[in-house]
Amino acid sequence: MAAAREVDDDSMGCRVIAQGYKVLDEERHAVDYRPSVWGDYFIKNPTLPHTYEKSVEWMKERRDVLINEAKNTLTGKHDDGPLAEMKLVDAVQRLGIAYHFQDEIHASLQKLKSMEFRNESFHEISLQFWLLRQDRYYVSCDVFQSFMDNQQNLNVSLQSDVRALLALYEAAHLGTPNEQFLIEAQRQTTSLLRSMVDHLEKPLADKVRHALQTPSFRRMKRLEARLYIPLYEEDKEDCDELILELAKLDFYLLQQIHREEVKEICEWYHGLDSPRKLFYARHRPAEAYFWALGVYYEPQYAKARKLLAKFIATITPYDDTFDNYGMWEELQPFADVMQRWDMKEAEGLNECYSDFARFMFGTMIEIENALPKDIGRRNVNFIRDIINEVCKGYVTEIGWRDSKYIPLLEEHLKVTLITCFYWAINCTAFVVFEENVTEEILKWMSKFPQIVKDSCIISRLMDDIVAHEFETERNNVATAVTCYMNEYKTTKEEASDVLWNSVEHAWKSMNHEYLTWTSLPSSLLIRVINLARMMETMYKEIDGYTDSKLLKEWISKLLDEPIPF
Repeated sequence: MAAAREVDDDSMGCRVIAQGYKVLDEERHAVDYRPSVWGDYFIKNPTLPHTYEKSVEWMKERRDVLINEAKNTLTGKHDDGPLAEMKLVDAVQRLGIAYHFQDEIHASLQKLKSMEFRNESFHEISLQFWLLRQDRYYVSCDVFQSFMDNQQNLNVSLQSDVRALLALYEAAHLGTPNEQFLIEAQRQTTSLLRSMVDHLEKPLADKVRHALQTPSFRRMKRLEARLYIPLYEEDKEDCDELILELAKLDFYLLQQIHREEVKEICEWYHGLDSPRKLFYARHRPAEAYFWALGVYYEPQYAKARKLLAKFIATITPYDDTFDNYGMWEELQPFADVMQRWDMKEAEGLNECYSDFARFMFGTMIEIENALPKDIGRRNVNFIRDIINEVCKGYVTEIGWRDSKYIPLLEEHLKVTLITCFYWAINCTAFVVFEENVTEEILKWMSKFPQIVKDSCIISRLMDDIVAHEFETERNNVATAVTCYMNEYKTTKEEASDVLWNSVEHAWKSMNHEYLTWTSLPSSLLIRVINLARMMETMYKEIDGYTDSKLLKEWISKLLDEPIPF
C-alpha cells in the first residue's frame, strides 16, 4: 500500500498506455486516473454569473407571463393548419420547456392521434409520426407507403425536401427491431442528409449537422435544449419569438438552480472523510451531478436529482476498488463484507476497504433517510440487492482478469451487463424519484426487465468499445471487443462494428419496450431512456467520465456559462 501511495515519486519509469495514462502498479493494474477538471471550482464559485440586464425577479415574472401566453398559443387555432401546430409542439419539447405545458401537449397529441394522416404531405406525416411515437402513441409504418417506389426507396421527388427528410430521420430512430421500413428509412435519410449537408446554407445546414451527430431522441434533454436554442433562433422560417424568449429565460433560471445543486453535491463529497482516503479512485462529484441532471432536469425533481448524483459519485470508487486497486486475496473478504452490509465487520478490513465501505453504507443510509419512513428501508433494499449482484460479478471479473481468461461474448455479457452498474443506477433512479414508484414496480425492476437490460447493453458495449485499448493495455478484464475478436477470429475494427450494431439494436429494443409497457407510467420509463441517452453524451467517442476534460464543454454550457440573451 505504501508503494501505491508513493506513485507520484516513482511514476517516471512507469509503462505508458492508451490516452497517455501510466500504469503505476502492474500487480494491482493501477493507473494514474487524472483528477476531475472541476476540482473545488463550484465550491469556490457558488453562483452563476448574472449577465442579463434585467433582475432575476423580473426574469421570473416575465417567464410566468410568457408561459400563459404560450399556453394560449398552443391551445389556439392555427391558421396554417396542423403543420404549424406540430412544429410548435416539436419546438417546445426540444427547447426544454415542455414541462410547463404537459396538459396542452397531451391535448395536441390526442388531436394528432385521432387525425387522419394526410397522404399528400410527406413532411406532415413524418413529423406527426415522430411526435406521436416519442410520446408512446403507436403509429404503423404503413402511413409512409405512398411515398415509396417499387424498391421501397423514397420517391426521387421527395429526396430534396430537407425538412421532411429531417423529420423522417428523427422518426426512423424510434423504430423497433422488426420494423424494416424504419431501419431502411434510417439508412436512407442518413445517407441523403450526409450527401447534401455541405451544399446547404445556414441555418438549415446547422440543423442537419446537429441531427446527424446524434438524433434528438437519443440526446440528453438539458444539453439538447442548450444546443437547440441558437439553432431555433437562427431558423427564421420556424422560429416563434415568444417561445424563443421563454426558452432562454427558463433555461437561465434553471441554470441558477442547477448551479446551486452542483455546488451542494461537491461540498457534500469533498466534506466527507472517506472519499479523500481513496487515493486510487476517480473523484467525480460534478460529473456525477451532470449524469443525474440528464435523468431529471425539471425543478420539481431536485431531491431525486441530488440523491442520484450522490449515488453515482459513491459507486465510482466501488468500481475502482476492484479495477484499479484491489488484489484477489484482499477483494474476497471485502466482497463478503460488502454483501452483508455490516459496518462493524467492515471496520476489520484494511483501511482503504473499510474507508470505501463506510462511504457506500453511509450514502445508502442517507438515501433511505431521505425517503418516507414507511417505505425507505424496503425500497432501498431493492437497490442493495442489485448492488450485491454487481459485487458478485466484480469477483468473477477479477478471477477472469488474474487468470487471463477470455470468455465467450455471451458469458461475458451475463456478468458485465450487471457490473456496468446501470441496473442498480436505474433502480436508484426509480427509488429516489418516488412518484408512482410502488412495490410492484420495484419487483418488476428487480427482475432485470428487458428495457433496463437494453440500457445496460448500451452502457456496457459503448464503454467497452471506446475504452478497449485502455483496458487491454493495462491488462484488465477482457472487453467485449476482445471477447468477440477471440471467439469469431476478427479484427478489432470488425468486432467494434458488430458491437455498434448491437448498440443500435438495443436502442430499437428499448423503443419497442417503451411503446408496449403501457402499464408503467411514462414518467418512470423515460428515466431508463434518459440513462441510455447519457451514454450517448459521455461515451460516444471516448470515456468522458474517466477523462473528464472531454466533458468540460458540455458541463460548462449547462452549469457554468450563462446562456446568452
